Amino acid sequence: MNTAGLALITTAGAVDLMAAVTDGSPGTVLGRTIPTVDVVFTARCRDCGQAECRDSANFWRDSWELVSASPAFASTGWGKWAREHPEECLERLRTIARYLTAGGAVVTVTNRHESRCAGCGQGDDADSESSARAWAQGHAELCRAMPVGGEAG
Repeated sequence: MNTAGLALITTAGAVDLMAAVTDGSPGTVLGRTIPTVDVVFTARCRDCGQAECRDSANFWRDSWELVSASPAFASTGWGKWAREHPEECLERLRTIARYLTAGGAVVTVTNRHESRCAGCGQGDDADSESSARAWAQGHAELCRAMPVGGEAG
């Protein structure tokens, strides 16, 4: 999916809700010609790549920036898929690897290439699964932290 020209409006879990103005022609509202914009909304899941795209009706150009920046905007119908998809997504955040530190704490790697040590709290966000695993394994080999609360994860 081409995301060129899309501006991020908000996120809901792993779903980005984005919008792009596609037309800025004047429109007629209540018999008056006023500046309007047509907007396309796209919600895309960063985990599975699934997306939903919706065209909007005309917005008054002067109000579009205020509307899109409003915290309540994502709770409208335009954000419904973005709110519901994370619960249904088969690729939502899940653990793909665990490494045990010398002190007994667990270093976890997720499908989003995030690594976190449950003992010392250090973490890393990597570009790929292999680099996330490499950081987690290297950290586990050197870290002497014990699990928080004395329990292994």
